[in-house]
Amino acid sequence: MSNSSKDSSPEAGGRAHEASDIVQGLSSTAQTIGSSLQAMQQALVGNMQQAAQMTLSMNQMMEELVKRSVQLRVFAERAAAARTTTLRVTVHNRSPIPLQQARIKLWFGARQPRDQPIRLKVGGAGAPDDVLVFEHIVKQLPAEFADEDAPFTATEQAVNIGSGASAEASVAVEVGTLGQLNGRIAVEFVSPGTGQLLAVGHRFGIHLLQLLDCSFAHDQAAVQPANGGLHPLPDAQPIEVDIGRVRTQFSVPPAQGISPGCLLVLSTKSNQLALQIISIADDAQTATCKWMASGPAPDLLAVLPQLTEELCAQTCVSK
Repeated sequence: MSNSSKDSSPEAGGRAHEASDIVQGLSSTAQTIGSSLQAMQQALVGNMQQAAQMTLSMNQMMEELVKRSVQLRVFAERAAAARTTTLRVTVHNRSPIPLQQARIKLWFGARQPRDQPIRLKVGGAGAPDDVLVFEHIVKQLPAEFADEDAPFTATEQAVNIGSGASAEASVAVEVGTLGQLNGRIAVEFVSPGTGQLLAVGHRFGIHLLQLLDCSFAHDQAAVQPANGGLHPLPDAQPIEVDIGRVRTQFSVPPAQGISPGCLLVLSTKSNQLALQIISIADDAQTATCKWMASGPAPDLLAVLPQLTEELCAQTCVSK
């Protein structure tokens, strides 16, 4: 028998079987390592996504906290001596994060359509006599007021508000044509987490009585005449007013009695309207009044229905 065929020997067969086992083992190990790496990669991606989502959620929570911690207050007051209406704007930051380069933005629009722009004088900007006329008409308000499409006149002011601090601004409002005003205020600031622009908004209104000088006179002789003096308006219906409210609105001294013949005077720079008291109710809670005006005062006469509504709020009626 020949010994030349080595491949068929038992030793050669054993080595081939051993090599096959090694290859299978390496292949299995490679598959296991690949599966482990893939699982680790998936876990890493999942952890990164979870971390990113947590970061986003925390930023959103922080932004909501900061927005809820910003308080806006707007108070309108009339200075009779200066014949100006001033808005006192206060922004209080109760959050632990300072608001750097925040912007206070104001928008004013007439409740009734008008062509003339609203004139705004920003308190503290330049000389006391400086009047800045903001004729820019805003066609689109911020998202906080996206449901409105009326034109608004706008102004803004940059402020820095520290944590727990407040910022105050004053705006003197001058109108070319008398009328009730709608107001919008927003504070815009950059999110410390995402860098996105955030805004907190608030709606307010300015009544006619806040745009006029309200005074009390015991009789017509005590009224400083304007434009020819006061004359009755025969077409205007008498109205009934609440005496307690009138005392507050027209600064009637507590010791001063209110009796028939007294006048509640509403003045602009050039014209006057007045309510002359005709009679006092038996319970002394209400008074019936008739309208008077100083000559032709179209701006005042045009707003007579709105003035009647404001003076007769809830408790009073038009006769």
